[in-house]
Amino acid sequence: MFGVTMWWIFRSVRLVVGMLATCTTAVFATVLVQSLAGRKVGVLTANLGIIVFVIALSHLVYMTFNWQTLSHRTGNRGDALAAAARRMTFPPSFWSMVCASLGFASLLFVQAKPLRELGFGGVVGSAVALLCSYAMYPAFLAWAVPHESTVTEVGPSHAFWSRRFVPLSIAVIVASVALGVGLTRLDTDPSLLEYFKPHRPLRDGLEYVDRNGGSNPLTLVVAAADGRPLNHKDAYKQMWALQEALEQHKGVGTVVSLPLLVAEGRRRPLSFLFSTEHVLKALEEPKYGRVGRTFITPDRTQAAFYLRMSERDRTKPRLAVVNDLRAIVRRNGFKLVLAGGIYRLQGDLARLVASSLITGLFWLMLLFTIIASIVARSIRGAAAMIVSLSLVPLCMLGGVGLLRVPVDMISAPATNICIGMAIDSMVHLMFGVRRAARNGKQGWSAWVAGREEQWRGIVYSDVIIAAGFAIFVLSDFPPTQRFGLVVVFGTIIDILGNLFVLPLLGGARLARS
Repeated sequence: MFGVTMWWIFRSVRLVVGMLATCTTAVFATVLVQSLAGRKVGVLTANLGIIVFVIALSHLVYMTFNWQTLSHRTGNRGDALAAAARRMTFPPSFWSMVCASLGFASLLFVQAKPLRELGFGGVVGSAVALLCSYAMYPAFLAWAVPHESTVTEVGPSHAFWSRRFVPLSIAVIVASVALGVGLTRLDTDPSLLEYFKPHRPLRDGLEYVDRNGGSNPLTLVVAAADGRPLNHKDAYKQMWALQEALEQHKGVGTVVSLPLLVAEGRRRPLSFLFSTEHVLKALEEPKYGRVGRTFITPDRTQAAFYLRMSERDRTKPRLAVVNDLRAIVRRNGFKLVLAGGIYRLQGDLARLVASSLITGLFWLMLLFTIIASIVARSIRGAAAMIVSLSLVPLCMLGGVGLLRVPVDMISAPATNICIGMAIDSMVHLMFGVRRAARNGKQGWSAWVAGREEQWRGIVYSDVIIAAGFAIFVLSDFPPTQRFGLVVVFGTIIDILGNLFVLPLLGGARLARS
């Protein structure tokens, strides 16, 4: 899909071959470095290849459009033109790489191990992508002949880019703030059913199991509040009460516990003549599969309750449900020693995803503030870059929250990808403005010139990336579908923020003197 979009835009076999060869080399080199570093492929690093491909592709798209711009200005061809395009593009590409590396490095400090693995791979991939882009691709530029394609030669006039687009920019900012309300409604703990497409055999079977006793296992290990053994009559009655209380909870499907096991054992004739301890010892014998050992410890102080939790009607986060069960255990005279299982694991992962999103975005914005100050070289320009970048997470995460789209560990990195793309576009635009200022243009005129020079790179790099990620919509795995859709939505915000909001905030004179 990436290759088809490249051909549609540039209409040059040599350029398309160069881009595919460079991006593929960057991916393989990143995988090789990770392998040499002893890093294994994890849940999220499986998508690292596509991320590195996109990072390298962004450098190449900007270098190609700068190559075409310089060919019109200077009339050069071959190696001289390729070298000029490389010199023109490298400074913003370098700072974009620094921002991307710092953004990925911020994931190294979060608690979720898969995100830390992605952070390490992203740092390596960002550096390798820059190295491959500027070591390999200029040779393909020297080989190719610059010419305008039907797509790239059609574009807005100078008068169009001279406009301030105040109503549109204000509308984007207001819409972003409105969507930001959805940040409080983010669903980082989606139902197990959300990982499978509706009306498919696997989903239908899982829904049937969930309706008839629950589908997600959770194990509770309890002990008497006073520490007494659980093999006497009073403790047995208390455990029956706890069994019934757990079954009454809305999120619990079925409960299998020691009282049920003992009750089954007492169905044998004359079993009433034997004590509870005698029944437990009998259930620990080989002829019964030593089943008793899975429900109570040898010292009789701890007992296990095996629950199947319902996912279909769950409205609370899993950890909140576990806390509810903990309270039920405490009210019935027991203390919860351990809560484990897939249900608890998914709850912990959801908490880590949520905290990692917050931590990662905080450090990324903090580091970007420093980079923006260096690149913009003015307080107003840096502030404009920060505000414009803030629109991306506001719109993306806020919109996802309002639409109740699940944010799982697979789709969560989509925000970081789009923020990286937005930073890349901003840095290239700011360097275009600085070049215009060096050529004698000041204030709004410099912003107009920079926007007119860089708009093709900003738009078409996002178009190529969006087209590549849009292929994920055809996936049979809903988290991958959501990942692709969120990235496509983010590219639209990138274009609006960088081409309209950023110039207005950074250089426009809103009032005439």
